Amino acid sequence: MKRLTKTALLVALALGARGAMATQMMCGDTIIDDEQQPVPVTAAQVLAACGEPTSKADGQWVYEQQGQLTKVLEFDGDGNLQSISDQPGGG
Repeated sequence: MKRLTKTALLVALALGARGAMATQMMCGDTIIDDEQQPVPVTAAQVLAACGEPTSKADGQWVYEQQGQLTKVLEFDGDGNLQSISDQPGGG
C-alpha cells in the first residue's frame, strides 16, 4: 500500500509539472491557452475575448488585471499566440 501511494504521488507531481508549463488567461468565460493545438489562438481571437491590452508593442501584449498577475502574451509575425507568461503586478 505504501508503494502504491508513493507511485500515485509521483504521477500526480509529474502531471502537475506538465500542467504548469502551459499558461492560461481567463477573459470573462473564455480561457486563452498558449498551447491550444492543432490551431493556435490568434491575436484577433484574444482581442475579441479580452478587449484591448493595457499595452502592446513588437508582438507583445500586456494585460494588467486588478488583483491578479499581469499577463504578457507573445505573438508571432502571423498573429498566432506563442506564449503567455505571468508577471507580478495588476495592482
